[in-house]
Amino acid sequence: MSSSASAASPVTPASAEPDTGPVVDRVAQADNLLCADRQFGDSPAIAERNLARFRLGLTMLARHDDEAADLLRETAAAPDDRLRPLLYDPVLRNCFEVDLARLDGGRPERSTLAAYLSRPTAAPETGEPSPAGSSPTGPCEALMHPHRPAWPGLGDAWVLAEPAPRDDEQKLLAERLMQLYRDALGDDRATGPVTPTDEVLTGLRDGAELLATLLPAAGAGVLGHVTMVGFTHRENEEGPLQSMSGGDPLPSTVLLAPERCASPWLAAESLLHEGAHLKLFDALRAGSVVRNATEQVPVPWRIGSWTVIRVFVALHFYVHLLVFRAAADAACETVRERFGPPPPAEDLDEPSPGTPAALSGEYRTSEERARYLAERVLSLPDEALTEHGHRFAHWLLTALRLVDEDAPRPRERTQATARSAEAEQSPRGTGTAGILQRVAPVDACALPGLGQLVVSPARSARMHWLNARSWTVYSLCDGRDLASLHTAYARAAGLTPDSEEATRQVDDSLRRLVASGLITQDAG
Repeated sequence: MSSSASAASPVTPASAEPDTGPVVDRVAQADNLLCADRQFGDSPAIAERNLARFRLGLTMLARHDDEAADLLRETAAAPDDRLRPLLYDPVLRNCFEVDLARLDGGRPERSTLAAYLSRPTAAPETGEPSPAGSSPTGPCEALMHPHRPAWPGLGDAWVLAEPAPRDDEQKLLAERLMQLYRDALGDDRATGPVTPTDEVLTGLRDGAELLATLLPAAGAGVLGHVTMVGFTHRENEEGPLQSMSGGDPLPSTVLLAPERCASPWLAAESLLHEGAHLKLFDALRAGSVVRNATEQVPVPWRIGSWTVIRVFVALHFYVHLLVFRAAADAACETVRERFGPPPPAEDLDEPSPGTPAALSGEYRTSEERARYLAERVLSLPDEALTEHGHRFAHWLLTALRLVDEDAPRPRERTQATARSAEAEQSPRGTGTAGILQRVAPVDACALPGLGQLVVSPARSARMHWLNARSWTVYSLCDGRDLASLHTAYARAAGLTPDSEEATRQVDDSLRRLVASGLITQDAG
C-alpha cells in the first residue's frame, strides 16, 4: 500500500565497531540503539506514521464509499487520542487493512471498517454506550467482562476473554473478533481463549515489568505495540503453541500458552519476541526494505527458502533476543532478588528433519542463526535493498555486534556508493523539461516533526511517503520550470545555486516524484 518517493532522512549511523567496554555498558548501548532509528526503532515515530497512514487511509476510503464518506472523514479528523483506540483495535485494524487491500487491488467495496465505526462503544467500566472514536476504549476492549489490564502502568494493553456482548451490535463485533482469533490460529474449530488464572496474570505482569527493567528502552518500547494479550492452547504437527503475534489476521495481538507465564523470565522473553514482531509490522507499513518481495534465501535449518523480508523479520527478532539474554546474564542482584535468577537459555527448536542443519548438527543456537542470517543479508547485492533496507541492515548488525563480537561486521557504504546505487535504482526516462506541476486533487498528511509528508492522489489507491528533501521539491513544483526549481530549492536548502549537490538532490527527487504520479510535466 505504500511507496517511497525518496528514502526517509537517515539518522547518523552508529559505528560498525562496538564499544568494547563492560558487558553492562554494551547491553545499555544495544538497548538504546534498538530504539534509535527513526524508521524502525523509535516507537513514538512509528506510531506517528501509523496514525498519519490511518488518517490518510480513511480519507482514501471515503472517496469510494459515498454512504460512509462523512463518517470516515469525520473519523480521520479526530485527535490522536481518539484515533489510537480505533487504529489499534484488533477488529477495526483488520477491517482497515482489508479495505485498503481491496482498494489497492482495484476492487473498492463498501467499507467494512465504516460499519464498525458507526456502532456505539460501551465503556468496560460503566457499560454506558458512546460513539466509536469518542471513547478512550476500543470497541473490542469494551467486550471484555471482567476487564483485565495486561500490564498496568506500562501500557494500555488488555487481556482477551470470551466476549460478553450487551446487544446485537456488540454481538456482531464479538463474532468477528472470535473469527479472527480462530483464523490466526489456523483452526476454525478452535475453542475460545483460555481464561487466565490470577497466577498467570501475575506472571504476565511480572514479565512485562522485568522486560521494561532489563531493557528500559527497547523492552518498554515493544510493549506499546501490543493491544490485546490472549491465552490459548493449540497443538499442531510442530508441537504445542508457545507464543505468536497476530499480524494482519489479528493485529496488535500476542497469543501465549499460559505456561509461558510460569516465570517472569519466560513471559518477558515471549513478550519481547512477539512485541518485536508487532513493532516491525507497524514500522514496515511506511517504508519498504526490499525491492524484490519474492527473492529467496536458503535457510539451512528449515525446508525450502525464505523471502528476504522474512530473513529480516527473523534477524530482527534474534538481535532483540540476544540483547535480552545478554541483559539477563548481566542482571544485578536487585533484579534477581525480585524476579528470581534467569533460567538457562532455552534450546531452539530442532532443525526440520532432512535439512542440512539437521544432518550437520549446526544452527541450533540463536547466535548461530543470527550470524547466518546476517551473512545472508550482507551477501545481497546493493540493488536488492532499498535505502531503508540498507540502513535497517546496518542498524541491526551494529546492535548485534554489541552483544556478539563474532557476528559479521556491518558493511560500510560510502556516501558515493549510496548515491550511485540510488541513481541506478531511480526511475528512468521521465524527462525534466517543461512546466512542473503538482497533480490535483490530492489528500495529504504532514508529519513536520519527522520531516515527512504522506500523499495520495485522488485517482490513485496508493500512498507516497516523502522525506524532507522530496517534500521541498514537491512543494516547489507549482508551475515553474526546471531552472527556477533548482534556484528555489537551493535557496530553501541552504545550498549554492547551480551546485552539483543541489542539482543532484533536485533531479533525484524529481525523477521519483514524476514516476510516482505526483508531478506532471507540461512542455508549455
